[in-house]
Amino acid sequence: MKNLLLLALFVLSLSSCLRDECSETRKFVRYDPVLTTTNQFRTKEVKTFSGATLKNPGKIYFYKNYLLVNEAGKGIHFYDIANPAQPKEVVFYSILGNFDMAIKDDLLYADNVIDLLQIDIKDVLNPKISKRLENYNNQYTSPNQNYVAYYEKTNQIQEVDCRQNNNFFFQNGGFFADANFIRRDVLQSGAPNAGSIGSGNNTGTGGSTARFTFVNDYLYTVDNNTIKTWEPKSLTKLDERQLGWGIETIYPFKDKLFIGSTTGMFIFTIEKNGQPSLQSTFTHARACDPVVADDNIAYVTLRTGNFCAGNNNQLDIIDIKELTKPKLIRSVPMLNPQGLALSGNKLYICERSYGFKIFEVKDQNVDLIGFDKSLESEDVIVLNEKNTLLIGPKGFYMIDVSNPKSIKVLSSILVE
Repeated sequence: MKNLLLLALFVLSLSSCLRDECSETRKFVRYDPVLTTTNQFRTKEVKTFSGATLKNPGKIYFYKNYLLVNEAGKGIHFYDIANPAQPKEVVFYSILGNFDMAIKDDLLYADNVIDLLQIDIKDVLNPKISKRLENYNNQYTSPNQNYVAYYEKTNQIQEVDCRQNNNFFFQNGGFFADANFIRRDVLQSGAPNAGSIGSGNNTGTGGSTARFTFVNDYLYTVDNNTIKTWEPKSLTKLDERQLGWGIETIYPFKDKLFIGSTTGMFIFTIEKNGQPSLQSTFTHARACDPVVADDNIAYVTLRTGNFCAGNNNQLDIIDIKELTKPKLIRSVPMLNPQGLALSGNKLYICERSYGFKIFEVKDQNVDLIGFDKSLESEDVIVLNEKNTLLIGPKGFYMIDVSNPKSIKVLSSILVE
């Protein structure tokens, strides 16, 4: 009996030692906030640069012959893509705390930390701030208050306790995210049928992760918990609706707005005065979820590996024939779906590090007809049956999708 007791004590002490020494070395991305004050970011003009390199691509936007790529938190790159095989750098707008953009009638609307800018871009090389709406997203302000403009990222190796969930943690003033777990840079403040290249449309086209969009003569913006309606030329707020926490994206289709959140999808119709009227909500498991739609069906991607704490990688196909009664048709397994686009009978889905997929839409089904595993992609804008714009962690790609089984890269602008 005594020997058994000694053996038990030995095993317990050994187990305790093993627990105390349980550690592992992992790759992390460290995020450090870059702070600014109103005196620093409320300038009277937009500074422009040539030769600015793409380092941390955010959202994409298409207007006339221009591709706009957000440099997350720092500004907007303009590229001339009139020749898809040879994109040309035009100019970089330095706009601190910028993540979102939309254009109508040569007026660019862009967030600037807590402000909303209206920028005249008739002469793209000489932008002029025509209006500034201070504190457009209703944050508390004070003259000497510091605001987070963006987060600076650095790759680091950290030794962590292997017994604990250390995908995210704070240490020494920085926020750390496991490099293998995090799938998209979402530490930041606070699209319709696309035109063809050279179409001369007076309204641009955003991707499925957009937070700014136009429908007819009205600008719509979403932040973490509201949707706002604006008369764009005067920057007059016409309407504001509280939607709850976790609002992420806005997608327009005809007279409808589809709002993606971490817990579901909101469907609005637009009244004659431009104000949105809520028709219904569709609830799903907690996840980040861009959405696109047509008259009958909405497509929503849910993914893991982000700050939304999702547990599913799937495409939800939702019947919206009756806007007040959306119904889940089915969920299709995915790898790690991000942004998506719908054009005609084709659905395009970005699978981030797993590649880029093209599906054929048939009634209420989707059939995979193209899959390029080499194209790391996070969002997509379809210009026409041939040309499609992709953005991902490694940069921008102009691709030819006319033959989905053999997707061709026409040109690229890669991160340096």
